[in-house]
Amino acid sequence: MPLTEGDVLDTLSDSVALGIEFYVDKIHIKGEYLTTVRDHIRAGNILVKGGTQDLAFYDQVTDVLLTQKKSPPANDSDRALLLHECVHAMIDVYDPDGTVTRHMGELAAYLTQTTYSVRKNPSSNRNGTAPWDKFWGDLYATVRANKLDTSAGNGVRIPSATLENLRRQLAALPFVNYGKFTKEATGVSDGLTRRNLFLSSDEPVSMRSSSVSHETYVDPSDDYLVRTLMEAYASADVRGYGSRLRRLRRDFLYCSLSRAHELQKRFSVRKRGDRLSELFHDRLSHGGRAILLRVLALRS
Repeated sequence: MPLTEGDVLDTLSDSVALGIEFYVDKIHIKGEYLTTVRDHIRAGNILVKGGTQDLAFYDQVTDVLLTQKKSPPANDSDRALLLHECVHAMIDVYDPDGTVTRHMGELAAYLTQTTYSVRKNPSSNRNGTAPWDKFWGDLYATVRANKLDTSAGNGVRIPSATLENLRRQLAALPFVNYGKFTKEATGVSDGLTRRNLFLSSDEPVSMRSSSVSHETYVDPSDDYLVRTLMEAYASADVRGYGSRLRRLRRDFLYCSLSRAHELQKRFSVRKRGDRLSELFHDRLSHGGRAILLRVLALRS
């Protein structure tokens, strides 16, 4: 069983995580901004789903955070990784124009992950000469050199020379695609597609999230999807079109894996004679189809 939405919300309510504050280039990591991510999750603007991989992942196009395949409750290491992805979500919220570069966005996430780990366990470290060991070792060294391991480092700006050293290492790491992007490449944020008013609750986070985390969702039937796609809106009714897209986004994210795979296959191209496939391509915009197909692909 993967980690749940409740694990993410609890991580974003962890006093250690919320006590972190520093700058990576123009990215400001701050507890207040992380609580905004938590509020967006509670309001359904950012969706959380248990993933099938060992690593968590935030997708800025669909505003979906996939948790890692790890049995709950999350331990400190799990929370550090979730926090890494929540930093990507934070950038998506606060940089809707997409000005943050890919490399700086990753460094902000890695340094937040490392800072949390060291504040939770002061003896945390990693040594070695292999690329990943060297990179992690320098992350830990950067955290300690800039006093991010304690509140004394709050508000610190990581020196540009330090960031450039880490960036070069990041781009050269094996088994990841960071090196495919130039130093100036952006595209890690585009804002949220849904911005409901935040929900408020006096319940403890773990209680507030427990029912959401384990709720059972019924697969969307063909009849239901046909009715949804046949809904008529005035040409200027942006809210109506957006509401339908967001409902379908949730339906596709929370349906079973088998149903997601089936729909992805049916929707990948317009299949003549398959009414649902025809409606998907005829009744949705190119951008809407791309988002929904990406949601289905995330389930793969």
